[in-house]
Amino acid sequence: MRFSLLLFILYFLLRKAAKDNKVFRRYIGNIHNLRIMIKTTDGKRGRLYIFDAGTVHSLRGANHAYDAAIIWSDAFTGYKVMLSQSDEEQFKAAAAGKMKIDGMAYFAQWFNEAVKLIF
Repeated sequence: MRFSLLLFILYFLLRKAAKDNKVFRRYIGNIHNLRIMIKTTDGKRGRLYIFDAGTVHSLRGANHAYDAAIIWSDAFTGYKVMLSQSDEEQFKAAAAGKMKIDGMAYFAQWFNEAVKLIF
């Protein structure tokens, strides 16, 4: 439940930044229909973030087509690591096999950089 709430709050913050944050708006402005998924391995929890010409939309659920996905082994790990906002914690999770990237890794990195702009 906390993981799903965190994903929704992230959507809210991204959407707000797309309206209010000039640097963020410029960063996402040239992207068209980029779909980033964050989900758990079991597919029970997830959210799709859609970036399109400076706007951000989202769909809940883990069963949507995407360009890149950040897949967490379980909701607790995803919640803990994402809340830490630490690149080191993400690296440790990936090294331990608790996080993986599916699809275009470049887009997942782009997404991580976008998130850093709003904090």
